Amino acid sequence: MRPHLAALVLAGLSCARESGPVVFESLVGLDAPLLPGPGLRLVVPGFVFARPAEVQVDVASPLTVVTAACFDEPMVRAERVKLADPLRRDAVYPLTRLAGLTVGGRRLRVLDAGLADGRDCSVTLGADLLSGVALEVDVARRLLRFLASRPKAEWLASLEARGGEGQLLDLTRDPRHDWPLLAVRLTQGEQQLTGAFLFSTRERASRVFEEPARAAGLVAGAELLRALGLPKEAELPKALVAALPDAAGLVVDRAELAPGVGPQAVAFVLSPGPARLGLSGVLASDVWGRFDATIDVSAGVLLLHRPRLLTSGHRAQCARGEVNPSEEACFELHQARKASGLVVAATVWRSLPQGGRLYLDFPGRSPVCRMGFTFDAGDRGRSTQHVLPWPRLFETMKDCADSVSPAPAVSLGLFEEGPLRECSGVCAFAQHLRSGRVSCECQSGPQVVPPEAQRLLLEKLRARVPAGPDAGAQEPGDPEPTPAR
Repeated sequence: MRPHLAALVLAGLSCARESGPVVFESLVGLDAPLLPGPGLRLVVPGFVFARPAEVQVDVASPLTVVTAACFDEPMVRAERVKLADPLRRDAVYPLTRLAGLTVGGRRLRVLDAGLADGRDCSVTLGADLLSGVALEVDVARRLLRFLASRPKAEWLASLEARGGEGQLLDLTRDPRHDWPLLAVRLTQGEQQLTGAFLFSTRERASRVFEEPARAAGLVAGAELLRALGLPKEAELPKALVAALPDAAGLVVDRAELAPGVGPQAVAFVLSPGPARLGLSGVLASDVWGRFDATIDVSAGVLLLHRPRLLTSGHRAQCARGEVNPSEEACFELHQARKASGLVVAATVWRSLPQGGRLYLDFPGRSPVCRMGFTFDAGDRGRSTQHVLPWPRLFETMKDCADSVSPAPAVSLGLFEEGPLRECSGVCAFAQHLRSGRVSCECQSGPQVVPPEAQRLLLEKLRARVPAGPDAGAQEPGDPEPTPAR
């Protein structure tokens, strides 16, 4: 071939390559915002070619899985793959070729993926794409960073350089399924359960299996009442009975991921049956998401970090690094304007023994309602994210939604102790200034009375109910006031 002709051919090939999207082998170096929602989910926006897709990160899945709704006509291969699941029936997927997957503007290489049913287009990234990748979860900003895996010693050095409170934990591997495992100790009163829990970035609610929980003496829901030995004559308030977790819920005093590390007063879903595949339960984002987390399964590392907390009496101050501690630093507010509305995330880095309300200000505007976030009593590190106004608010309180919808930004306003009575759990709320009506958007999950509140209330009930042969006698009423002379 003549030299000038070879140069033209090479130039043509170069133009052809440049005309198509650049294809990446890895997600390392990508920062992606999490999709908005009240609970913490490792789900980011993406596309399969031009089709919008929810892209979930699952460090426990060995294979990427895509739903058929992402294709007009998916290419189905003859091969099948079986994926074990500790919570659900094992799934068998046909294989397909997944091309055109884009995450955070980055087009990924073509790969084999399991093909699942589903009416919506979604992709679950598994170990085939996450090998050699570390995940950094910024809880307050709802941001997911894809980093290169590092040796354990380097993660430890980075933790020491951050300041604040930090802990490096060991993630081990299940020998049969290669799942990431973490040793967890659950404490309820004098009873303890220590076992291997699946570390999950897919599940939002932590679970414990019934058989190991009962063998350790842990009790769930209304069984707490029987364990206290209340007389049959004790009539419990309906509100308390409704608030107590049912057979699917179990409240522990503490969930420790390492000695002294882990949240207090945590509700676990109680999954029926024995330990599945050698596991005592599943640790989900409702527990590990109380911290900023770095997850490096390849290095066997879980790095947890949060601001330093200083308390003096009822006063709590927080600080990161060398910054002077302050009460304001215990609250973080981050926001972004999206097509759906103003997406606002709030995080509380101090404990709220009585619960609390965090009000929002709308600079330059005078809404017809007050808006903010409410937290029931609980430990530190809880967060929530909402679109303001949320869609249902247009149905329940339209004038309120209309008055805040154009707001370009919000700022932190007043904080008050005690939750909003009308909204149970962790919620965004709107309260009409004229009528007092309240509308809420709350996190899903077991709605429970915190253990300390249960204990105090039940102690009062026991004191009020007489025992023995006089159990049917009525308590004396308060004395009549003496008429003034």
